[in-house]
Amino acid sequence: MTRAVRNTRPRTSAAAANRSGPMRVVSRSDAGIAVVAAAAPEHAPTGPATNAAWAWSVRRFTRVAIWALPLYAVAFAVSSLSGLRGGNPAPDLVDGRPAYLIAWVVASWLGLVALVAIAGIHAAARSRGTAVAALLTGLAGAALMVPFAGLPDGTVVYGTSARSLALVGAALYSLGWFLAGAAVLRSELFNRLDGWLLIVASPLLGFIGLFSGPLQTVGAVFALTAGIGLAWSAGRMVPSVQAAPNAPARA
Repeated sequence: MTRAVRNTRPRTSAAAANRSGPMRVVSRSDAGIAVVAAAAPEHAPTGPATNAAWAWSVRRFTRVAIWALPLYAVAFAVSSLSGLRGGNPAPDLVDGRPAYLIAWVVASWLGLVALVAIAGIHAAARSRGTAVAALLTGLAGAALMVPFAGLPDGTVVYGTSARSLALVGAALYSLGWFLAGAAVLRSELFNRLDGWLLIVASPLLGFIGLFSGPLQTVGAVFALTAGIGLAWSAGRMVPSVQAAPNAPARA
């Protein structure tokens, strides 16, 4: 006597249905960003800190902090309008024009915030190593450039001229922005033109900019254009996660 075997399906709960919801990925290069989006939806989870909460926090911070890049470009352009002063902020301090020097220091700080945002927003991209290298190099360059670029020419610091230390720091700072542009290009998450604009602007924002004030203004325009493009794209680059509606339990 043969007993018919009935195929049964496991009971599907609402939580299981939500976990099995399809995830739409815009492109293959966005896969890492999609994982972050899946782990952390728009509303942060409550309770103890988890990986999902961390991913959501990083994603939210970088999407806001990336706007520091166009702000940096504007502040940098203002600081470069103090006249034909050879690009060196030192005359601003000597000639009684500290407002331009303050604008330059604020711009340098905003630039570091922008580098942090670029490194964070590439955390799930394949160019995350390049973005981190850009941040570390930019930090090292700013640590040498900002304290010594505003000192009068001929100032000696620890047996070395302040001008030489500032130029070394400016070279590292430019290299940091060059690597940031390379990270944008390699990640394929943004418009490639934004990456090229950062690469072109990098020497004008640092090493070459210390020799020519007008070139600083040109670099600020390039950085502003790239910053607006990156900030505008950052809020729309994370693919949405579509969860299937709760399915009723079936026997």
